Amino acid sequence: MKTNAGILLVLSLFLLASCATTSINYWVNRPAEINLHDFPQIAIGDIETAFPEVQHAYAIRDAFTIKLIRSDFFDAVLDRQHLESLMQEHYLAWSGLMDEDSAWQLGQLLGASALVYGSVTRDEYRENITQREFTRKDKQGNAYPVTEYVRKGEYFLSVSVRVIDTQTSRILGIRELSVRNSGQTSAENAQPELIDIEPLYRQSVEDLAEQFVRMVAPYKQVTQATYELDKTYLPEMALARKLIINGSTGQALDILYEATLKNDIPIKSLAKAYYNLGLLQTYIGDFDNALWNLNQALSLRPSSKRYSNAIRICHEEQDKAARFLQQTGEGD
Repeated sequence: MKTNAGILLVLSLFLLASCATTSINYWVNRPAEINLHDFPQIAIGDIETAFPEVQHAYAIRDAFTIKLIRSDFFDAVLDRQHLESLMQEHYLAWSGLMDEDSAWQLGQLLGASALVYGSVTRDEYRENITQREFTRKDKQGNAYPVTEYVRKGEYFLSVSVRVIDTQTSRILGIRELSVRNSGQTSAENAQPELIDIEPLYRQSVEDLAEQFVRMVAPYKQVTQATYELDKTYLPEMALARKLIINGSTGQALDILYEATLKNDIPIKSLAKAYYNLGLLQTYIGDFDNALWNLNQALSLRPSSKRYSNAIRICHEEQDKAARFLQQTGEGD
């Protein structure tokens, strides 16, 4: 995955009618749980299962492979069929399973690479029907009894995943991935329709694959913060908001910085200026200045939970940004 070192902002602002704040949605880069920077290739081994639906394990393996390819992080993604052919071409032992026992043989062929394998630990659908009774009146005002039946179904799918170094068989990461998806139908004075299980199962596989790819490859994620407005004393902050949404963050920074220099406005308004400036700096990666301005905001309003949380989040974003750069090599 080749991306810019800076955090890409895609801001969507919605003014809340009852208060002087705005919700901000933005995209941020996130590091993977495991740092695979030194592994240009990744191979998908077997996903085993002891459950009757063996094809579900194949579907999970294929979904993992597709997610890895779409991540565009690795130079090469090798599926199980490719691995089997590769080892047989070189007359290496093939047990039918690709795991840590055969990983060292794979490492001889591929060099630095990571191998993923695992097992399905839960593949279960549960369903129950509940009912409640109440009365309803017809057009003439006569009451009559009604029984509502609700059928609820839940699909549970879990996979234990391991990632190992093929050259050393060292375990790079282990995680239990678990998802649950539900659906329901209802009817009055009759049994509700049956639930179509297939969509719940397919969504569960997709959700597992999304969890998995975030385990091994850096990704982008939408997160949300609160931008403060002040129509009376700092109306220019609304303009700064518009500039941010249009991508003109440099001009927005200038406006917010000038707002922090005003000495003829209430302390609460000045704190808003420092907060907004620090918030924007956080999400463009200027963490040192962001922390300074956020601390200034908090010093003006020490009881503000929003400002103290913003400082904590800034530290967290700084750590995540550093790990992202380390994984992608963009800081090299």
